[in-house]
Amino acid sequence: MRIFDTNWLFENFDGTITASSGTPQFAFDEDSQFNWSSSGQGADGDVIDVTRTLTTTSSIDSIFITKTNINNITIDVDVGAGFVALTDFILTKSNDGTSYYFRLGSPINIDAIRVNGSKTIIADQEKSIAQILAFEQLGRIKNIDSIKPKLKRLQKVSKLNAGKKDVIDKGRHFEFTLGFKTHYRAADNAIIEILIERIEAMWIWINDDLEDVQFMSQQPFRFEDVYKVSIEKDNNIEYTNNLFFSGMDLKFRLTEVA
Repeated sequence: MRIFDTNWLFENFDGTITASSGTPQFAFDEDSQFNWSSSGQGADGDVIDVTRTLTTTSSIDSIFITKTNINNITIDVDVGAGFVALTDFILTKSNDGTSYYFRLGSPINIDAIRVNGSKTIIADQEKSIAQILAFEQLGRIKNIDSIKPKLKRLQKVSKLNAGKKDVIDKGRHFEFTLGFKTHYRAADNAIIEILIERIEAMWIWINDDLEDVQFMSQQPFRFEDVYKVSIEKDNNIEYTNNLFFSGMDLKFRLTEVA
Protein backbone atom coordinates (compact mmCIF):
# COMPACT_ATOMS: atom_id res chain seq x y z
CA MET A 1 0.00 0.00 0.00
CA ARG A 2 1.29 3.45 -0.92
CA ILE A 3 0.53 6.56 1.11
CA PHE A 4 0.65 10.07 -0.35
CA ASP A 5 0.64 13.61 1.00
CA THR A 6 -1.71 16.46 0.02
CA ASN A 7 -3.01 16.61 -3.56
CA TRP A 8 -1.73 20.07 -4.52
CA LEU A 9 -3.79 20.29 -7.70
CA PHE A 10 -6.89 20.58 -5.50
CA GLU A 11 -5.43 22.26 -2.42
CA ASN A 12 -4.20 25.28 -4.40
CA PHE A 13 -7.60 25.84 -5.97
CA ASP A 14 -7.08 29.60 -6.35
CA GLY A 15 -5.14 29.08 -9.56
CA THR A 16 -6.60 28.57 -13.03
CA ILE A 17 -7.96 25.55 -14.86
CA THR A 18 -8.26 25.52 -18.64
CA ALA A 19 -8.84 22.97 -21.37
CA SER A 20 -9.07 22.78 -25.13
CA SER A 21 -12.81 22.21 -24.65
CA GLY A 22 -15.36 21.11 -22.05
CA THR A 23 -15.48 21.86 -18.31
CA PRO A 24 -12.04 20.89 -16.92
CA GLN A 25 -12.83 21.62 -13.24
CA PHE A 26 -14.31 18.14 -12.97
CA ALA A 27 -10.86 16.60 -13.54
CA PHE A 28 -9.44 18.32 -10.45
CA ASP A 29 -12.31 18.21 -7.92
CA GLU A 30 -11.09 14.96 -6.23
CA ASP A 31 -14.43 13.28 -6.99
CA SER A 32 -14.13 10.27 -9.26
CA GLN A 33 -17.91 10.18 -9.79
CA PHE A 34 -17.66 13.18 -12.14
CA ASN A 35 -15.34 13.63 -15.09
CA TRP A 36 -14.10 16.13 -17.62
CA SER A 37 -15.18 15.43 -21.18
CA SER A 38 -14.06 17.16 -24.34
CA SER A 39 -16.58 18.78 -26.65
CA GLY A 40 -16.29 18.46 -30.40
CA GLN A 41 -12.89 16.71 -30.18
CA GLY A 42 -14.02 13.11 -30.50
CA ALA A 43 -12.09 12.18 -33.63
CA ASP A 44 -8.82 10.33 -33.10
CA GLY A 45 -6.08 12.79 -33.92
CA ASP A 46 -7.88 15.73 -32.27
CA VAL A 47 -5.36 16.85 -29.65
CA ILE A 48 -6.76 17.81 -26.25
CA ASP A 49 -5.07 19.47 -23.31
CA VAL A 50 -6.15 20.06 -19.72
CA THR A 51 -4.06 22.58 -17.77
CA ARG A 52 -3.85 23.42 -14.07
CA THR A 53 -1.88 26.52 -13.04
CA LEU A 54 -1.05 26.87 -9.34
CA THR A 55 -0.66 30.00 -7.25
CA THR A 56 1.96 28.34 -5.04
CA THR A 57 4.89 26.27 -6.27
CA SER A 58 4.33 22.70 -5.10
CA SER A 59 6.54 19.63 -4.81
CA ILE A 60 5.31 16.37 -6.35
CA ASP A 61 6.74 12.96 -7.19
CA SER A 62 3.58 11.04 -8.09
CA ILE A 63 0.74 11.65 -10.55
CA PHE A 64 -2.50 9.68 -10.95
CA ILE A 65 -4.89 9.97 -13.88
CA THR A 66 -7.95 7.78 -13.36
CA LYS A 67 -10.92 6.60 -15.37
CA THR A 68 -9.81 8.07 -18.67
CA ASN A 69 -10.52 6.84 -22.18
CA ILE A 70 -7.33 8.40 -23.60
CA ASN A 71 -4.68 5.83 -24.46
CA ASN A 72 -1.73 8.09 -25.35
CA ILE A 73 -1.54 10.56 -22.47
CA THR A 74 1.56 12.72 -22.09
CA ILE A 75 2.30 15.30 -19.39
CA ASP A 76 4.02 18.68 -19.52
CA VAL A 77 5.11 20.54 -16.38
CA ASP A 78 6.15 24.12 -15.71
CA VAL A 79 9.06 24.06 -13.28
CA GLY A 80 9.71 27.80 -13.48
CA ALA A 81 10.62 28.50 -17.10
CA GLY A 82 7.58 27.44 -19.10
CA PHE A 83 6.22 24.02 -20.02
CA VAL A 84 8.56 21.10 -20.69
CA ALA A 85 7.74 17.46 -21.31
CA LEU A 86 7.80 15.20 -18.25
CA THR A 87 10.40 12.54 -19.02
CA ASP A 88 11.91 11.19 -15.78
CA PHE A 89 9.25 8.75 -14.60
CA ILE A 90 8.11 5.14 -14.48
CA LEU A 91 4.61 4.66 -15.87
CA THR A 92 2.24 1.88 -14.85
CA LYS A 93 -1.29 1.50 -16.22
CA SER A 94 -4.33 -0.51 -15.26
CA ASN A 95 -4.87 -3.63 -17.34
CA ASP A 96 -7.77 -2.00 -19.16
CA GLY A 97 -5.65 1.10 -19.90
CA THR A 98 -8.05 3.54 -18.22
CA SER A 99 -5.87 4.62 -15.27
CA TYR A 100 -2.26 5.85 -15.16
CA TYR A 101 0.28 6.10 -12.34
CA PHE A 102 3.42 8.17 -12.99
CA ARG A 103 6.18 7.61 -10.42
CA LEU A 104 8.77 10.37 -10.90
CA GLY A 105 12.48 9.69 -10.55
CA SER A 106 12.75 12.47 -7.95
CA PRO A 107 10.48 15.22 -6.57
CA ILE A 108 10.01 18.31 -8.73
CA ASN A 109 8.61 21.76 -7.92
CA ILE A 110 5.84 22.70 -10.33
CA ASP A 111 3.95 25.89 -11.10
CA ALA A 112 1.61 24.21 -13.58
CA ILE A 113 0.79 20.86 -15.13
CA ARG A 114 -0.72 20.02 -18.54
CA VAL A 115 -2.18 16.70 -19.66
CA ASN A 116 -2.27 16.00 -23.40
CA GLY A 117 -3.75 13.27 -25.59
CA SER A 118 -5.22 12.58 -29.01
CA LYS A 119 -6.44 8.96 -29.19
CA THR A 120 -9.10 7.06 -27.29
CA ILE A 121 -9.30 3.41 -26.26
CA ILE A 122 -12.40 3.04 -28.44
CA ALA A 123 -11.75 5.05 -31.58
CA ASP A 124 -13.42 8.40 -32.16
CA GLN A 125 -14.87 9.01 -28.70
CA GLU A 126 -14.93 12.32 -26.83
CA LYS A 127 -11.87 12.33 -24.53
CA SER A 128 -12.54 12.14 -20.78
CA ILE A 129 -10.71 12.08 -17.43
CA ALA A 130 -12.23 11.55 -13.99
CA GLN A 131 -9.29 12.52 -11.77
CA ILE A 132 -5.89 14.17 -12.06
CA LEU A 133 -3.99 13.99 -8.76
CA ALA A 134 -0.43 15.07 -7.95
CA PHE A 135 1.37 14.73 -4.62
CA GLU A 136 4.47 13.44 -2.87
CA GLN A 137 4.68 9.88 -1.65
CA LEU A 138 4.94 9.62 2.13
CA GLY A 139 5.90 5.97 1.95
CA ARG A 140 5.08 2.44 0.94
CA ILE A 141 4.06 -0.24 3.42
CA LYS A 142 4.78 -3.75 2.18
CA ASN A 143 3.73 -5.84 5.18
CA ILE A 144 0.19 -5.27 6.44
CA ASP A 145 -1.38 -7.98 8.57
CA SER A 146 -4.93 -7.02 7.60
CA ILE A 147 -6.88 -4.44 5.59
CA LYS A 148 -10.57 -4.42 6.40
CA PRO A 149 -12.60 -1.96 4.33
CA LYS A 150 -16.19 -1.16 5.26
CA LEU A 151 -18.57 0.73 2.99
CA LYS A 152 -20.59 2.99 5.28
CA ARG A 153 -23.97 4.24 4.08
CA LEU A 154 -25.69 7.35 5.42
CA GLN A 155 -29.40 6.56 5.29
CA LYS A 156 -32.68 7.89 6.58
CA VAL A 157 -34.84 4.88 7.46
CA SER A 158 -38.53 5.22 8.23
CA LYS A 159 -40.87 2.40 9.18
CA LEU A 160 -44.14 2.41 7.26
CA ASN A 161 -47.53 1.40 8.62
CA ALA A 162 -47.54 -1.71 6.45
CA GLY A 163 -44.40 -2.92 8.19
CA LYS A 164 -42.05 -2.22 5.33
CA LYS A 165 -39.32 0.40 5.48
CA ASP A 166 -38.63 3.49 3.43
CA VAL A 167 -34.88 3.95 2.91
CA ILE A 168 -33.39 7.19 1.58
CA ASP A 169 -29.68 7.01 0.72
CA LYS A 170 -27.87 10.26 1.44
CA GLY A 171 -24.33 9.16 0.64
CA ARG A 172 -21.61 6.66 1.40
CA HIS A 173 -17.94 6.47 2.27
CA PHE A 174 -15.29 3.89 3.04
CA GLU A 175 -13.65 3.16 6.38
CA PHE A 176 -10.43 1.15 6.49
CA THR A 177 -9.05 -0.70 9.50
CA LEU A 178 -5.34 -1.42 9.07
CA GLY A 179 -3.72 -4.01 11.30
CA PHE A 180 0.04 -4.41 11.79
CA LYS A 181 1.14 -7.43 13.82
CA THR A 182 4.67 -8.27 14.99
CA HIS A 183 6.12 -5.58 12.81
CA TYR A 184 9.89 -5.80 12.39
CA ARG A 185 10.54 -4.17 9.02
CA ALA A 186 12.36 -0.88 9.68
CA ALA A 187 11.10 0.87 6.52
CA ASP A 188 7.50 0.02 7.37
CA ASN A 189 7.98 1.18 10.95
CA ALA A 190 9.20 4.55 9.66
CA ILE A 191 5.96 4.97 7.70
CA ILE A 192 3.90 3.85 10.68
CA GLU A 193 5.59 6.55 12.74
CA ILE A 194 4.50 9.11 10.12
CA LEU A 195 0.93 7.81 10.42
CA ILE A 196 1.00 8.11 14.20
CA GLU A 197 2.07 11.76 13.95
CA ARG A 198 -0.19 12.64 11.02
CA ILE A 199 -2.92 15.23 11.61
CA GLU A 200 -3.74 16.16 7.98
CA ALA A 201 -5.66 14.18 5.38
CA MET A 202 -3.65 11.89 3.08
CA TRP A 203 -4.18 9.56 0.15
CA ILE A 204 -3.89 5.77 0.09
CA TRP A 205 -3.53 3.37 -2.83
CA ILE A 206 -4.20 -0.17 -1.66
CA ASN A 207 -3.76 -1.83 -5.06
CA ASP A 208 -0.15 -0.62 -5.43
CA ASP A 209 0.02 -2.01 -8.99
CA LEU A 210 -0.79 -5.57 -7.89
CA GLU A 211 -3.56 -6.02 -10.45
CA ASP A 212 -1.77 -8.90 -12.18
CA VAL A 213 -1.78 -11.07 -9.03
CA GLN A 214 -5.46 -10.50 -8.24
CA PHE A 215 -7.80 -13.29 -9.25
CA MET A 216 -10.61 -10.76 -9.19
CA SER A 217 -10.86 -7.18 -8.00
CA GLN A 218 -13.60 -5.02 -6.55
CA GLN A 219 -13.69 -1.56 -5.05
CA PRO A 220 -11.63 -0.50 -3.06
CA PHE A 221 -8.89 -2.86 -4.32
CA ARG A 222 -8.88 -1.85 -7.99
CA PHE A 223 -6.01 -0.03 -9.71
CA GLU A 224 -8.02 3.19 -10.02
CA ASP A 225 -9.12 3.27 -6.36
CA VAL A 226 -7.15 6.07 -4.69
CA TYR A 227 -8.75 7.42 -1.52
CA LYS A 228 -8.41 10.62 0.48
CA VAL A 229 -8.53 9.63 4.15
CA SER A 230 -7.89 10.84 7.68
CA ILE A 231 -7.08 8.85 10.80
CA GLU A 232 -10.20 8.67 12.95
CA LYS A 233 -10.35 8.13 16.71
CA ASP A 234 -7.62 6.33 18.66
CA ASN A 235 -4.69 4.12 17.66
CA ASN A 236 -3.91 0.86 19.43
CA ILE A 237 -0.15 0.48 19.92
CA GLU A 238 1.40 -2.38 21.87
CA TYR A 239 4.21 -4.91 21.91
CA THR A 240 3.31 -8.44 20.85
CA ASN A 241 2.22 -10.29 23.98
CA ASN A 242 3.57 -7.33 25.97
CA LEU A 243 7.15 -8.50 25.32
CA PHE A 244 9.44 -5.49 24.87
CA PHE A 245 11.91 -7.45 22.74
CA SER A 246 9.14 -8.43 20.28
CA GLY A 247 7.63 -6.63 17.31
CA MET A 248 4.92 -3.97 17.45
CA ASP A 249 1.19 -4.54 17.02
CA LEU A 250 -0.80 -1.53 15.82
CA LYS A 251 -4.25 -0.75 14.51
CA PHE A 252 -5.40 2.34 12.61
CA ARG A 253 -8.85 3.35 11.43
CA LEU A 254 -8.92 5.53 8.35
CA THR A 255 -12.08 7.19 7.09
CA GLU A 256 -12.69 8.65 3.64
CA VAL A 257 -12.95 12.45 3.69
CA ALA A 258 -13.87 15.27 1.31
